Amino acid sequence: MKPARGFAIALLLAAWVGAGRAAAESITLAVWASPPGESLALDHGIQAFTRATGIEVKKEVITDQYMDVLRSRFAARKTPDVIYLDSSEAPFLIKSEVLLPLDAYLSHPEDFYPQFLRAFSGEDGRLYGLPKDYSTLALYLNTDLLAKAGFKPADVPLDQAGLMAFAARLQPRLPPHVGAMIFEKDLARHLSSLEACGQPLIAANGGAHLQGNGCSLAYLQAFVDGRRAGYLFSPKADLGADSPTAAFGAGKAVMMMEGNWVLGNLHKDYADIAFVTREMPRVNGRAQTMAFVVGDAVPKYGRNTAGGIRFAQYMSSIGMAAWSRESGTLPTRRSVQAALRVAANAELAAHIAGAAYATVWSRGTSLPVAASNFSNQFLAALNGSKPLAQALQKAEAAANREIERQR
Repeated sequence: MKPARGFAIALLLAAWVGAGRAAAESITLAVWASPPGESLALDHGIQAFTRATGIEVKKEVITDQYMDVLRSRFAARKTPDVIYLDSSEAPFLIKSEVLLPLDAYLSHPEDFYPQFLRAFSGEDGRLYGLPKDYSTLALYLNTDLLAKAGFKPADVPLDQAGLMAFAARLQPRLPPHVGAMIFEKDLARHLSSLEACGQPLIAANGGAHLQGNGCSLAYLQAFVDGRRAGYLFSPKADLGADSPTAAFGAGKAVMMMEGNWVLGNLHKDYADIAFVTREMPRVNGRAQTMAFVVGDAVPKYGRNTAGGIRFAQYMSSIGMAAWSRESGTLPTRRSVQAALRVAANAELAAHIAGAAYATVWSRGTSLPVAASNFSNQFLAALNGSKPLAQALQKAEAAANREIERQR
């Protein structure tokens, strides 16, 4: 797609200015707590929307248990006019029939990565959220620590099995209390790798298939073995860091698999760390990474749904470039991405490249149950309290019992 194509939406701006004068006076936007930079960027986006439409926006920040708070408001039919919606939570609200369809308000849908739109689509084929930004995972390498150990980034293998073997070779060359690689146990970090092994973790009927196959079992076993052998580490449990970013930024790990959300913190709090990013390692011969997509959705019980629709439409079109530029998030429109030359940023190039083949963190209404049981049992395997195969068998059985009860 030519970069200029997306700017056709800019021609709509004049119409927005005139039409906005007749719109409702205000809307309420519900969002979760965000870093200061994103919060300020949203404030500026709101101000631009108000100038363009005449619609005032009241921003409501829900600082804790965002989705629980929203579910209670949906139950009471007292909702905001527009909400932030994570791709993993979209299936539940769509199935509950509490959101308005928005496909009629999305210009140039071909400008988006198809899987981003599918994440907000219902079984009826309608679109119930307009994607506004996304993040993907990439492999981060501390180049100074690599060099001191006698390696270059080019020495790091491009496949998962090779990467695990490299981590084992790297560890003895590192200073005390420095780990070859840090990792997280959550399914949100591993879904794309596991499904690269050829078996969906959530079946078409909603059942969980957490035991996987030989490929996925070997993939997970490598983490169990690596932690036991002392070259793979949990940033919190093993290194005492508050987050992967803190562990990597403090020079406690050479490699980490993280999202582009860490870049702002790395530059602000750990400016002395020299690092490069690479695409995630291939699994089973396949390119893979995770994508975490955020959209704007419009509850059907809002006071001003028409205004909510206009805000969602604005942020997924005219307002996207300014929002992405200031917030540091990645734009879901490929034309905006190209116009902002995001891929020219060496640190973001791997994240951008992954979007084309990324697995979106969304697998229907069963995903939260499956993810919770997976994390609990994978941790048990990592801690050595039970064999991996047994842990996954227990996770699958428990998840499917709970999924069945919820039907």
